Amino acid sequence: MFSATQRPNQLDRLGRELFDLVIIGAGINGAAAARAAAHRGYSVALVDQDDIAFGTSSRSSRLIHGGLRYLERLELGLVFESLAERALLARVARHIVRPLRFVFPVFRGDRVSLLQARAGLVLYDVLALFRNYRRHQRLAPAEVSTSLPGLREAGLVGALAYYDYHTDDGRLVLENAMDAAEQGAVVLTRARVEAIRSGPRLKTVRVHDLLGGQELTTSARAVLCAAGPWTDEVLATTGGGAPRWLRPTKGVHIVVPRERLAVESAVVLQHPADRRVLFALPFHERTVLGTTDTDFDGDPGQVRTTDEDVRYLLEAARHYFPSAHLRADDVIATWAGVRPLIASDSDDPSAVSREERIEALQDGVVAVAGGKLTTYRRIAAACLDAVAPAIMEAGGPLPRRPAPEEKGPLPGAVGLETEEKLERLRGELIRRVGDREVARQLSHSYGVRAREVLELVERRPTLAERIVPELPLVWAQVVFAARAELALTLADVMIRRTQLCYRDRRQGLDAVERASELLAEELGWDAAERARQIQDYREQIARSGPAGEQPPERAAAV
Repeated sequence: MFSATQRPNQLDRLGRELFDLVIIGAGINGAAAARAAAHRGYSVALVDQDDIAFGTSSRSSRLIHGGLRYLERLELGLVFESLAERALLARVARHIVRPLRFVFPVFRGDRVSLLQARAGLVLYDVLALFRNYRRHQRLAPAEVSTSLPGLREAGLVGALAYYDYHTDDGRLVLENAMDAAEQGAVVLTRARVEAIRSGPRLKTVRVHDLLGGQELTTSARAVLCAAGPWTDEVLATTGGGAPRWLRPTKGVHIVVPRERLAVESAVVLQHPADRRVLFALPFHERTVLGTTDTDFDGDPGQVRTTDEDVRYLLEAARHYFPSAHLRADDVIATWAGVRPLIASDSDDPSAVSREERIEALQDGVVAVAGGKLTTYRRIAAACLDAVAPAIMEAGGPLPRRPAPEEKGPLPGAVGLETEEKLERLRGELIRRVGDREVARQLSHSYGVRAREVLELVERRPTLAERIVPELPLVWAQVVFAARAELALTLADVMIRRTQLCYRDRRQGLDAVERASELLAEELGWDAAERARQIQDYREQIARSGPAGEQPPERAAAV
């Protein structure tokens, strides 16, 4: 159901069927709404002009958290809701939502004292109904130095340790979309919505197939715009003079080698210049620093990291980890995304609320923007509540209550009800693949679907080889991405299915020939298309680095 070979069938269905709901945008909100709607028995089509999770939803800090900093603004309802969802996601997406220890160091003169921070974490525990992975702890300066070697000791008065969760944001979106497809939804990428028109009862949505070039018109009882930072652009296609919704802000993360800055726990930092909260995060074999929060005005698809973004993040790193002596040429990779925040009068982008806005704009057209990754499931349910009356009024089914399956496991977590079962799966994979690191990576990326990846290896043993020697990623994952994960381009595989571009010191540039060869076999590319795919990926990598401070080896490669 989720193979690239199914695309012609998906196009045929889109142009032929009447849908209860067409969803525009395959980010986390759109994919989750499609999954929930399909489980409730609605007929659904999910379309996106690029890849699944192409935009904001694969460019976050990759955290599933309650939002500790929202306590300062007394957004207690948002924190409570986030903590409840955090507990649920840790169960239904056990393989990709994993516990992560955070350390919050406090220095003399900090805006938040150690006592205030501890009071906040006590409240955090209470709002979580004490369902945290572990309770928070207070650390003395000596314990902090042991836990975080290299952290600045001058002025350190102590720290607090607590637990939230981290995830692979792109794969979380992918599994929601995959489950929607398994329940019968049409999922079509590289399909841009050109116009939305409302008739007496039905809506017509004109879609341009960006790969084949054909124009399709599909009919729907209701339309949900979940286009993230493209929301204003999509709403403009309704012809109704929809007002601008968004105040987009840019968030940048940079990746540095673990040997240059090693953090076993996530570290909560306050930037020395503006006291904004950011993080140093363990990321596989690397460390990530982020994020920035600055207003953005431009094409979200062309957002890029600037020299100033890198300098800002390195300034914080050098302040807290002075012995690391991090420089711009230590940066392996970056990612930049645009947050679709709701417009406000605040002068400070960081002060703009992260709560979502859901609104029926005209007959049968509903839009959603804003929100947090952690609360995506509740946002999806609220979207269905908003579109249900329009579906019914257009001759569709009555509003339907949430299905029990909406709280059920995502495809990779089926059968992983406990940590012990995940451990047993990992042991099985170790026996089958013979490489402990690869087995761990497969179990956390795919869950029980890792068995399907290894079936490819058993039929073609060369696919068990690592893509690059340093990383536990194997060639079977490239083939699997095309066969079972709707990857249609080289960039889909290298950036969002494997994250090789963020983890490899050369951003996967040495692997593009072999990867494109495997994808050509799966997707029917000729030599010219292979060359075009490689060139497109190289250009995307070139855009991912700061304009004037690219690492020398990356600049030479691109």
